[in-house]
Amino acid sequence: MKKSLIFLVAGVLIVLSVTFASYIVLSRFRPEREIQKMLFTMTHLSSVHQESGFSWSRQNGETRINTTLYLSSDIQQISPTVIDHATRFRVVHLSKEDTYQDLSGELRSIGGQSYLTYNAPGPDVPGIDFKEETWVSFQAGELPSWGAILPELNAPLEPLFSKDLWTSGEIEQARSLFSSADVFPVRYNGLTELIEGANTRIIDATVDQQAMYVFLLDLIRAKEGREPNDEERLVGAMQATQLSRLTIRFWIGTEDHRLYRVQAAGAFEEEATTQLIPVDIRIDFNGFNKEYAFSVPETSLSFNDVLGLAFGELPASDQESQKNDDTLVNESTARLPLIKIDFSSDADEDGLDLILERFYGTDPQRADTDGDGISDGDEVRKGQNPRGNGGLFSFGL
Repeated sequence: MKKSLIFLVAGVLIVLSVTFASYIVLSRFRPEREIQKMLFTMTHLSSVHQESGFSWSRQNGETRINTTLYLSSDIQQISPTVIDHATRFRVVHLSKEDTYQDLSGELRSIGGQSYLTYNAPGPDVPGIDFKEETWVSFQAGELPSWGAILPELNAPLEPLFSKDLWTSGEIEQARSLFSSADVFPVRYNGLTELIEGANTRIIDATVDQQAMYVFLLDLIRAKEGREPNDEERLVGAMQATQLSRLTIRFWIGTEDHRLYRVQAAGAFEEEATTQLIPVDIRIDFNGFNKEYAFSVPETSLSFNDVLGLAFGELPASDQESQKNDDTLVNESTARLPLIKIDFSSDADEDGLDLILERFYGTDPQRADTDGDGISDGDEVRKGQNPRGNGGLFSFGL
């Protein structure tokens, strides 16, 4: 009897031990799964605020031009197929010359209607003077006829998908794809950081080229309800190759699985020249599921009014043709304003005026904020961080 009791106790202990060990193994943190949870969580948010910076550097003849694009957006989903947003934007071209090109403004989308304005002096658009606050309003489908919201942006990676709205069914299919996406080989070293009062895990990742290619084609299938054509397959393969050159770092909430920050760095290959374009990307998220209020501008010019100002009085059919077959703002009609640096507003004479010093977070009284022997202006032009090590946006927004 005693032996039977011992065997019974031993058996129970073994079962408990195996059960506990299995629980530990199965519940162990897996960074690959954490990224999938994050993607699922982020695609089901009702609203979010994002601050993002993109910087890249191109060689143009003898001159290297560094471009920085900054975006700040409140984004709110109104219905399965309607998203309202207010996005402040700024793009800066900076080179070794004592001038820079600088364009900023705001784009709002409210209830399917869009509103666009630029800060003075704005781009050179026929018939419109942006020296005073001037909003242009667009009915649904009209905005693409405006053309380049940011002319001469020359981003190193073109979008793969059409600008057409997604239906609710297509959105659900895309969400399913994101939540099961397995495109990031990851590495987790146990590092954490407190952001916006939330504890986050820092997970490093790269992009699996083949898996990303399959994922991009699946998105086309979800969006278009058909098989990708040869051109889309070619573009998808190219973009998967480009993305595989990035090193990515995610900051993911340990409790809520939300993405609080993502940073990426690497180099894209320019198709025409095969030269490598260094890129640095950082995006911060907060304000999850808040209620945002978007206001319609008190006064605005309709896009039809703008067409009339730009091209004169046109017959309705010609005007409609102009909207459908051409764009108003293109590289030949609109340029980023060329601004000469006023050294009275550049006290440390580093090539960055007060506005750009604030934009890049540098000391307007010190030409070399981080003391590394290279002026702030030169570091920004090279796509380097003027406040320390790393890329231009490594120091935060």
